[in-house]
Amino acid sequence: MKKYLLSATMLLLSLVCFAQEQEPEDLQGPTTLQKNHNLLSGIDAPNAGFGIKGGVNFANVYGDDADALDAISHTNFHAGIYAQFGISESFSLQLEGLYSRKGFETDVENRFDYLELPLLAVFNFSDNFSIHAGPQMSIMVAAKQDDKEINMEDLNTFDYGVAAGVEARFRMFRLGARYNLGFAGLLDEGDTGLTIGEDVKNNVAQLYVGIGF
Repeated sequence: MKKYLLSATMLLLSLVCFAQEQEPEDLQGPTTLQKNHNLLSGIDAPNAGFGIKGGVNFANVYGDDADALDAISHTNFHAGIYAQFGISESFSLQLEGLYSRKGFETDVENRFDYLELPLLAVFNFSDNFSIHAGPQMSIMVAAKQDDKEINMEDLNTFDYGVAAGVEARFRMFRLGARYNLGFAGLLDEGDTGLTIGEDVKNNVAQLYVGIGF
């Protein structure tokens, strides 16, 4: 027990010393871990780093057959990780891995769960503000109507599209808004069995917060 207490004490002292070594201006810019991360790209770019993020989805569908559904927005969540790599002082690339719940509501709740992989170009106007846009791929991993599993054989489980948004950074925290537009229909061509048309696609508005390390 004494050995573990001693180890924990030494770790705590190390963390305290690490925090005391930070200069005041470091609190306004990237953390030491973010700076080390930036060394991979050879530049101390603003808003670079890695961390976790999550937030709320306001999902619905669009397309030629969407109007007939008279659908309303479905509210749910997304969460995951990100890594942003500086290319220059004003440009970087951000890769994310997200779990995202989409869908729409009519007389029943239609929910589709995806694993998403966005690859975004990030334009940093300052250390605290950026816009981002790029392609993303999604794989459907679950589908439900009113919390009951439905057969995904009738569904197109692969989606692709674009994502774009804005983000503000305050020290280690990030706050952003994003819009995702899917290009693949929810149903495979020729499939039947669900009460939606073939030309129905995902669109999602997102609000999120993130923590960088």
